[in-house]
Amino acid sequence: HNKLMIIVGLTGGIASGKSFVSSHLEKKNIPVHKSDSFITNLYKSKNKEFIKFLLNNGFEKSVFKKKINKNTIRQEIFYNEKKKKLIEKYLHPKVKKDRESFLKKNIKKRIVFLDIPLLFEKKLTKNYNIICTTIAPLGIRERRALQRKGKNKKIFRQIIKNQTKDNERKKKSNYLIDTSKTKKKTCLQVDSIIYD
Repeated sequence: HNKLMIIVGLTGGIASGKSFVSSHLEKKNIPVHKSDSFITNLYKSKNKEFIKFLLNNGFEKSVFKKKINKNTIRQEIFYNEKKKKLIEKYLHPKVKKDRESFLKKNIKKRIVFLDIPLLFEKKLTKNYNIICTTIAPLGIRERRALQRKGKNKKIFRQIIKNQTKDNERKKKSNYLIDTSKTKKKTCLQVDSIIYD
């Protein structure tokens, strides 16, 4: 890819404000590739290959009422490490391929962001020029997460347990975006990274 293009890895734990930062970047016409959106769209697409994969690997038929039900699958893999690994092994190459075509498409851009929730967990740090992490105190994140559909305290705590701890994130990041103050303050932090 273009040697002058700055590739920024954007990451952060659950409910740490990553989606808000992504949407702010898009408003500024900065290309953002969102791994989660790609996966959500794959679930919505009734992709025959994906459905076949799920059925062949013992996922409940109840996951296919009209569309592939992401929440049902999420519950199925939550406490099942084997199924979780299987589904990740299927999805990750697809996300990677989509990410690569995104980079090709935006080859002329000065800066692009790749929003990757599991950037540290999957040891992907070396792929980026800069790493930005969204952070916020756990109390604020829990409050945000509980406003979302299908999230309760137990699920939230389990997710937190599985994710990289914030002090670890801080060590590995070039920039931290603290989203615990006002939205305007968050946007100013993002702008100072873009125009640095």
